Amino acid sequence: MRRQGVAVDHVPGSEGWMNFVLAVDQTIKEFSTNRKLLEQSVQATSLKLKQAYADLKAESSLRLTQAKLHQQELENLVEERTTELRNAQLRLEKINKQLEYDATHDDLTGLANRNQLMRELNGCVAKLDTDFRFSFFFIDFDRFKQINDKFGHLMGDKVLVQMAQHLSTLVSDTICFARLGGDEFVMLMASLDECEAFELAQKINQAFARPLRMSDVEIPVAASVGIVLADASYQSADEVVRDADIAMYRAKAMGNCYQLFDEEMRTQHLDKIELEGELTIAVREQQFRVAFEPIVDIHGSAIFSVESLVRWMHPEKGMISPNTFIPLAEELGLIIEIDRIVFKKTCQQFHQWREKGIISPNQKFNVNLSCAQLQRSDIIPFLLSTVDGLDIGPHDIVLEITESYLLADSGLVMKNLNEMNQLGFSIFVDDFGTGYSSLSYLAKYPIHGIKIDRSFVRDLEKSVESKELIRSIIAMADALKLKVVTEGVETVEQLQVMTELGCRYIQGFLFTRPMTSTQAQTFFVDSPYREWLNQTPVDHGGASI
Repeated sequence: MRRQGVAVDHVPGSEGWMNFVLAVDQTIKEFSTNRKLLEQSVQATSLKLKQAYADLKAESSLRLTQAKLHQQELENLVEERTTELRNAQLRLEKINKQLEYDATHDDLTGLANRNQLMRELNGCVAKLDTDFRFSFFFIDFDRFKQINDKFGHLMGDKVLVQMAQHLSTLVSDTICFARLGGDEFVMLMASLDECEAFELAQKINQAFARPLRMSDVEIPVAASVGIVLADASYQSADEVVRDADIAMYRAKAMGNCYQLFDEEMRTQHLDKIELEGELTIAVREQQFRVAFEPIVDIHGSAIFSVESLVRWMHPEKGMISPNTFIPLAEELGLIIEIDRIVFKKTCQQFHQWREKGIISPNQKFNVNLSCAQLQRSDIIPFLLSTVDGLDIGPHDIVLEITESYLLADSGLVMKNLNEMNQLGFSIFVDDFGTGYSSLSYLAKYPIHGIKIDRSFVRDLEKSVESKELIRSIIAMADALKLKVVTEGVETVEQLQVMTELGCRYIQGFLFTRPMTSTQAQTFFVDSPYREWLNQTPVDHGGASI
């Protein structure tokens, strides 16, 4: 077979075409088989993908739900924590406010405390000039310790609260009204002149003129007020408080309800501080001497007893008056040592006089005991150990106790006094008539005698009231079988009046001033007091005690 332009060398036969057709057919069959397999594979893969998608969708939905739950939980937790933090902040603010209040206020009375006062006071001092002044009142209540001792600290706290309430009603425009501590109160106020300051101090005093009534008990109180009218000379709050405190103590010492501070008080205060140091040294070095003043029995024309009186012989300043250092010694707690020094020296001196036969066997001696001594458990052993080995005993000794000391009403005081009485000591009440207590203690305590204070004798010749008061005291003492000693007799006229009133035992400058041991020895021998007694007829029927 030939075509144009083509040469055919070989033409396939039927077998070749058959093979071709078979090959094609086989190819088609294989293609169909592969197509089915492909379709099955695609279908299987599609199912897997759909399942995977469904699983993924389900898992995503679950996780989304969980995420929403977690988010809600987180939001709730944040809200809870926010609420807790807000409450904690409120509690902290409340605590801070309470701490700030506690730091600036007194927990008993609710008044400002020392911290707040000093803050306000420093602010006022910083503003002091010719145009700005202020007034400062320092208030202390007398004998408050005795209230605690007698009624207990719980009652004492109630009294302090009532004191604060009374004071708060007096003024409404204070810059600061504070309690410094104990029974000390202060008022920081705008500038007042002297008259206005004195009027306020008088109001404070009048507010406590009547006893406070607590649980059906009347408690007498009295206030001492120190006043500072501050000017530009003050540089700090401490200076103001110091000067007001000085003025308050001056008011207390003078028995006045108030004192206005002046520069002289500061000088005296510095002198007092110096004296405190010197008094401490004096006790350590025993710079004290004993002076003696006789108590004369005008009925027997003899010496009934001799009172020993302490004298401080300062190595540079000479003798310092007991009126100066005894209150200071009580304040510093040195009075116990001074008492004991005097008692020992007195016992030793009487021992010597007894050995020499200068005093009679029945002659007594009087020594003073402070309130601090009576409240010590070792007072009895001390007294007994001191007289041990000497030819004197309790029956030779008269212990003098100031009337106001018995106000303490202490169980230990009662115990000590009863034991002293049982041992044979005589107990006399000194400065009788000047105390604040009722006379019930004369029956309550083992008292053997009283000493009428010299203030009643001073105006005896001019004052009918003093004379009648002494007559009543002597009559009362006779009824109670108490000895009566009259102090401060300085004139023959006073001696005559006391003789007429029936007083048997007399003490005073009429006979002699306090003497040294050498002078006393001469006095005992010469008995010059008999000259005065001879000039004064004695009615022995007046008083038998």
